[in-house]
Amino acid sequence: MALKTNTQIRLTTKLLAILMLFGGSAFCQTEGVGIGTTQPRAKLEVAGDTRITTGLEIAVIEHLEDDETSTFLIQEQTNKIKALDVSNPTGAALGYIQVYEIYNPNEDWVLDFDTQVNATDFVLNAISASYDRELDIGSNASIPYYSAFIKNGTWHITADFPEANNRYPSELGTWTITCLIYSKDLSKQFGRIEIPMNNSSTGAATNPIVD
Repeated sequence: MALKTNTQIRLTTKLLAILMLFGGSAFCQTEGVGIGTTQPRAKLEVAGDTRITTGLEIAVIEHLEDDETSTFLIQEQTNKIKALDVSNPTGAALGYIQVYEIYNPNEDWVLDFDTQVNATDFVLNAISASYDRELDIGSNASIPYYSAFIKNGTWHITADFPEANNRYPSELGTWTITCLIYSKDLSKQFGRIEIPMNNSSTGAATNPIVD
């Protein structure tokens, strides 16, 4: 039998040390490697902070099914990643739908309703409105007018049937106004554009805001 050289002995010793260090997990498909944990739940689990400087590639991204809840990952200004679960009714969301039932206004007139929604951080759109009482319109047709506007830093709502009133003034009516509210972080704010019409009924923008 040939004797092993000193180099062969050193290589064998190093290989045994590596096997003892990883406990064979690097060579076993059914076990995982844990950093900061002794019970890894995947092939590799890091229990602690991880910093990747050259990029991360995800090989498989599965489609979301209809009956599954959706979760988003949001990076904060502190560079921390948080989960945004829109199925949680009490947590934060990408957008909100709020229905305001404004009861017993001045007949059909809501001049100024303050939603108290911060206009600096959020955008509020009134997307639908209805009134539940019969109106005395007379000979003039009237359609409901409703809109959202900013006043004193918060979003306000106005609603009315112009040139119309309750047919029976003693009745107490209710406006049902549905609003879409979303964070300004989710949209690009272009600001106001002044359009001089020069007493004309037609006009065009100088440049498109997106192209």
